[in-house]
Amino acid sequence: MYDQYSYRSCTCPASILWLLFYLGCGPITLVGEEFVEPDRRRAELVGIRELNSQYLRLYTDLPKSPTVDELPIVFDKAVPLWAEYFGISDNRIQKWKMHAYVIRDRAKFSALGWLPQGRPDFVNGFANTQQLWMVEQPSDYYMRHLLLHEGTHGFMHAMLGGVGAGWYMEGMAELFGTHHWQEGNLHLRWFPEVRQQVPMWGRVKLIQEACYAEKALGLQAVLSIDKRRTFSTEEYAWCWALCKFLDAHPRWQKRFRQLPSHVADREFNDFFRESFQKDWLELRLEWQAYIRSLDYGYDIPRMVIRHRAGKPLEKTATIKIAADQGWQSTGWLLRGGKEYQIAATGQYTIAYDTKPWLCEPGGVTLQYHAGQPLGKLVGAWRGEGGKFSHPVPIGLQAVLKPEHDGVLYLRVNDSPARLSDNRGQLTARIALGRFPDD
Repeated sequence: MYDQYSYRSCTCPASILWLLFYLGCGPITLVGEEFVEPDRRRAELVGIRELNSQYLRLYTDLPKSPTVDELPIVFDKAVPLWAEYFGISDNRIQKWKMHAYVIRDRAKFSALGWLPQGRPDFVNGFANTQQLWMVEQPSDYYMRHLLLHEGTHGFMHAMLGGVGAGWYMEGMAELFGTHHWQEGNLHLRWFPEVRQQVPMWGRVKLIQEACYAEKALGLQAVLSIDKRRTFSTEEYAWCWALCKFLDAHPRWQKRFRQLPSHVADREFNDFFRESFQKDWLELRLEWQAYIRSLDYGYDIPRMVIRHRAGKPLEKTATIKIAADQGWQSTGWLLRGGKEYQIAATGQYTIAYDTKPWLCEPGGVTLQYHAGQPLGKLVGAWRGEGGKFSHPVPIGLQAVLKPEHDGVLYLRVNDSPARLSDNRGQLTARIALGRFPDD
């Protein structure tokens, strides 16, 4: 049974703040230092109240509200989920508790000496093994998000002894911060289905804008993000995107989830590269495909690229393409500068809205995605060095003339968030030059 929350408040005239400065400030600890309990009596003088639960003692100058007052409950729900993911025993988490400072007026916390040493001007949040600080946020969702983000830092510091390289440190905090909270149930590592579910979060939008402006970060650029400085909002987005991608990817999830045992190692990134060395080219390719089609509700397992070794096409060939999957390799190596004719047939379900939407490779013009009819057959080339071309429309038939050698990949045109209700497959056939009967 959790302790009952206490609610204390009072006005805070400037004279009281000066009195607290005069009386002196209590110590604030950094990572690795012994924690000293705050002086609650002095907190009351400046209108700071206390909320207490099993794993969190929270101090705030924010007035009583459902959003603020349920923060300790949210935190308590998160702790067993962190423990399960990172392999921490129940016995260890029962002995752990964080102190949180949720701030509207920094002057009050500064007067008490309750801002982190060396980081009193932190922008939004800061954490160590036993304490976290966060400023008031503009949405209910983001208040919880930031608490879970900083709580993840604290949990990793306390239970794992480190947080890894910069991309992993902030990527994991963003991964666990992105959540769904409804009727007392907490879901972490969640992929939001629509932006309205996560007001003020904006990670997907930032990546979409960067890709549109041709400023997307490659895999190596994300891995090189330095944790010795303050991150930009865009860098938080890229770190989240990479951790979410690897954590949900069927082929790479197991290797990714071995990283927590290396978070205290200085050579963390070296271990990561060694772990993925044999798949490095594939990882770079899939990363590019992922970020260029990223959207809310992105279904990572279904959007995993299905690879096949490419062989030069001699005459004609035929292949089946599933409607409920992302890019699928045909195994056809097309030569640069040569013409190929491709045609597609078949009927499949592209959506379900009270009844199935039947579709053929030409797509349905009642709805569009990425500028093309929903369900239309599209293609792309995987060229030298693993580079993936921009998609090209194919439909019922098309003539392809790639500029460079590349393996042809096909898929039906649909949102990465809406593949699960697709059913069936189409048949694609290709010929070097033209089909013999044309």
